[in-house]
Amino acid sequence: MGSFIILLWRIFATLSALLVLAGILIAVFLDQLIMVDMPLQKADHAIVLDGNNQRLLRAKELLDQGLVNDIYVSNGEPARPDDIDKIVSSLGYAPPDRTEIKVKILNAVGVAAEKIIVFGEGSLATRDEAKALAERFKGQSPRLMLVTTNYHSRRALEIFEAVLPTASIQVTCPGGCVAPAAWWKDPAVAAQFVLEFVKHFYFRLGMVVV
Repeated sequence: MGSFIILLWRIFATLSALLVLAGILIAVFLDQLIMVDMPLQKADHAIVLDGNNQRLLRAKELLDQGLVNDIYVSNGEPARPDDIDKIVSSLGYAPPDRTEIKVKILNAVGVAAEKIIVFGEGSLATRDEAKALAERFKGQSPRLMLVTTNYHSRRALEIFEAVLPTASIQVTCPGGCVAPAAWWKDPAVAAQFVLEFVKHFYFRLGMVVV
């Protein structure tokens, strides 16, 4: 009986040590696991995924540099009004349309209206955005330049490659698809990176995440 308990303890200790080692390795290489930085080549369309509006300015840079012909803007996640929003609405105040704001931002920085295309119908996840474009480019082999945020770059690229297998896909980010120096010292940034790693893990399991 004693030898069996010792065996169980050794197995537990070994597994614990392996988990600790895996955790350390993930922490050290976390930014490389969730990000992908690549040299850019000319594409047909810049695809601005829903999220941080800094992505719009990066798309404008691509257009100015002649790397894309136009900018596709995601008609992103619809608002989900809570009780306060309903009260505000009853007072006669309507929440701003997020997609309309994106288009106006691009107009404000000098992007002509004919260079802006809105796609999607209230996409809730990156996979929804990819599916919307797959339907739009059905039977074609477009060259797409995804514009997203650094921590989202690798998962976004892999999702689009899976959903649009005939497309040529690149990814770019405001400031580059790289982590800021000493990112682990910023609790908010570190938490975002860890959350993205979890989302990437779920994506690998075939589960839909935003």
